[in-house]
Amino acid sequence: MGPGGLTTYKRVSGDAAEYEVFARKTRLEPLHQVGSVVAPDDDLAVAYARATYDEERWVEMAIVRKDDIIELWQPGEV
Repeated sequence: MGPGGLTTYKRVSGDAAEYEVFARKTRLEPLHQVGSVVAPDDDLAVAYARATYDEERWVEMAIVRKDDIIELWQPGEV
């Protein structure tokens, strides 16, 4: 496990990071998590997210490095 309890992925060519993928089908719909991808850099993460989650007609898609997400609370916290 990496810093903050996050999973760190190792590759032969270097480190890879996990990215959360968010999308929405209409402008009125909020963004929601549709999955995640693992990539060595932001550019490949974009390409992987598009290739993996292109089955829907999204009006917007965004990715965020998992280790950049700031949790306000976790399940089970009061």
